[in-house]
Amino acid sequence: MKFGIGRINTYFTALAAALFIGCVSTGTGKGGVELSTIRIHLETNPDNLGMSRRIEVGPEPKQTFSVAGPALGEMHLLGAQLWEGNAGEYAVHLQFDRQGAQMLEIYSMSYRGKRLAIFSQFPHPRWVGTFRMDRRIGDGTLLFRPDATRDEAQRLVSGLNKAVAKIKKSGD
Repeated sequence: MKFGIGRINTYFTALAAALFIGCVSTGTGKGGVELSTIRIHLETNPDNLGMSRRIEVGPEPKQTFSVAGPALGEMHLLGAQLWEGNAGEYAVHLQFDRQGAQMLEIYSMSYRGKRLAIFSQFPHPRWVGTFRMDRRIGDGTLLFRPDATRDEAQRLVSGLNKAVAKIKKSGD
């Protein structure tokens, strides 16, 4: 079997173009709009096949556990809010769409006692929180205390709402 150098260069050029186009940051977009992403991962048992990875989340002492790939993301969101609690306390409230709510309900029933690890990029990627699924989540909402300052949490929520609006606009 012979390969021409032109064919390899064509494949390489197509691969390089796809990688270049696909590597878009979540920083400021048109008009200085800062978008955020969110990926919610399920806790799993560690495996040797590379299907899970070990992560550390939270302040010292960090929680260490294994997670699978993302189960939910900003494409499943209807919106996000920053909820205020007692003095200095705040939490991020995520409201999922119908599909996201169904998935969250299934995961909360099937993986009761397991944790969700929440990863976000606003603009720098990091693990921002965990949530233990100790009950059925049937209302499509998730409330967690982020490992972030109040300003960072506000930026996360604002960026998520802008990302949701952009996704809805592109879907219409």
